[in-house]
Amino acid sequence: MSRKRYQLRTEIEQRWPTLYQFLAAYCHQEWPCFHESIGAAIDTAISHYTTEARQRVLKEWRNCNETLMSVDDVRFALNDGFGVCMMFRKPIDGRNFWNTVYDKLIVSVRDEFGERWNP
Repeated sequence: MSRKRYQLRTEIEQRWPTLYQFLAAYCHQEWPCFHESIGAAIDTAISHYTTEARQRVLKEWRNCNETLMSVDDVRFALNDGFGVCMMFRKPIDGRNFWNTVYDKLIVSVRDEFGERWNP
């Protein structure tokens, strides 16, 4: 692991530990062996996390989105920082994945709390 990659991974693990575990534990290099798509891997992660844990993931996602992920190309952060093993050919592919994670999390929490939940 390069020094730059190690430093990024360490920073992510320290600043956003729940988000890091959420992505790294389900979107690792063997996700195709367990899931038919990366979206299905995210759905499985959501099903294994409590509502409270998903709310922590959302909070960390928002903070990370405002800082580290505020750049145009998030592929390096996703792949080398969060350990997401997915080939994003274009910067927009990485951004779409990142936003899909958020959308799926929001829907999962709203489904449990209904309209009374305010993110």
